[in-house]
Amino acid sequence: MLQLESHINALKEGNESALCFFMDHFGHALRYFAFSYLRSKTDAEEIVSDIFVKLWNHRQKVDNYESLKAFLYIATKNACIDMKRSARFKMQTEELDILQNLSLPEDDILKKIFRTELTELLLAEIDKLPKQQAKICKMSFLEDLDTEEICKILDTTPSNVYYARSKALLALKERFRSKNFEYLLLISMSALHIFKS
Repeated sequence: MLQLESHINALKEGNESALCFFMDHFGHALRYFAFSYLRSKTDAEEIVSDIFVKLWNHRQKVDNYESLKAFLYIATKNACIDMKRSARFKMQTEELDILQNLSLPEDDILKKIFRTELTELLLAEIDKLPKQQAKICKMSFLEDLDTEEICKILDTTPSNVYYARSKALLALKERFRSKNFEYLLLISMSALHIFKS
């Protein structure tokens, strides 16, 4: 926590490397959070980039880690809503769907934040897997590639993909069980659509 506070102080003093630290620290989670609203990877990346520019411009207002995190998530949510509003005016045929998404109750926002943080926890564990298992896990569950597509990309057989995927899931279950986080694994996996055939 002391390291985070020192990065916050450095950010307030105008140190660009501190901004880079927070971009690395929060970037992936914020892109996932924005994507959960927009369903567009490009739009999510654009919004998150803009949010870090806003953070830089308002860095003097950051008091601590909690206020920084709150700023980033609230600004991202608002930017997503603004983008959906602009899309609503451009595409009248999608007006009803957009209006429904704009009026999300507050607990839906908390669910999205919770899902994002669980996904980050799962991704950190996936990165600890053997290289091939991690790669297949990410291709299956993050990039939503099917077994045939993975086989072509990696020049391997379906049985190797199934084996690596099952070994990865078993390892993830063991890691979460050892941390008494089995229920988090199930929630995280469902957030990533891991239970697909």
